[in-house]
Amino acid sequence: KRGGMVGNIYSMGLVMQALEVTEKFYEPREWDCAQAFSVVLNHDYSQPMAIAQVLPALVDKPYLKAGAQDCATVPATITVHYTISNKLQGKPFHFHTSVEVPAGSTLLRVLQVAEEKEPKTF
Repeated sequence: KRGGMVGNIYSMGLVMQALEVTEKFYEPREWDCAQAFSVVLNHDYSQPMAIAQVLPALVDKPYLKAGAQDCATVPATITVHYTISNKLQGKPFHFHTSVEVPAGSTLLRVLQVAEEKEPKTF
């Protein structure tokens, strides 16, 4: 409904992931994933949890497909630029690092490498 919206804008990431992994089980219809994609692409996400749910769908790596990859087309390592910020009351902070991880690494592995590189910050 509402031009591709399912639930609310913050549930769209999970909706898109579910649609991607189940698309072979439903018939084409007037409403499709393209409409959901359009809704997500036109929204400026600022909440980390919503971003974490949308990002896998945008790069065609929903959580249920995690680890499924063609090694012949993926570089051996990738550089991940990782930033954490807090602009809320209290003690605001902004930290950034770049880490090298094996291609296909999980977010958890990126966080662990950042912690190994800068344990007092990450």
